[in-house]
Amino acid sequence: MSANYIDEDGTVTGINVTPMVDIMLVLLIVFMVTANFVSEQGLKINIPKTQDTETSTTVSLSVAINDKGELLFKSAKTTADNLKAALIREVSFNPNTRVTLAADSKLPYQQVVNVLDVIKQAGVTKVALATEK
Repeated sequence: MSANYIDEDGTVTGINVTPMVDIMLVLLIVFMVTANFVSEQGLKINIPKTQDTETSTTVSLSVAINDKGELLFKSAKTTADNLKAALIREVSFNPNTRVTLAADSKLPYQQVVNVLDVIKQAGVTKVALATEK
């Protein structure tokens, strides 16, 4: 069945919506697939608060230290040695790799510095500390 109608003078007055529906379905599939990459599992970390925060639009790897002192890389528990090895691999693929470190506000400062050292030893030159506004 066609949505195109021809008047008695020969002009087409209908609109064929099939191509539009096809494009919308493709866009829906693209958004559904990319939504898995965008969402991150929620980590329960009380990060420090600041008065002013800087937002970044570039993608960065997430490293976190929870209140128990456990190290997490991309939301999975890891050790300092495994973190260093994984970051070395990431830097070998992309020398401009960025890392965002989220540490619980109750942690001793020395633990945060130790993780920062591991990140720097892996060759990462761009590190940001996560805060809440």
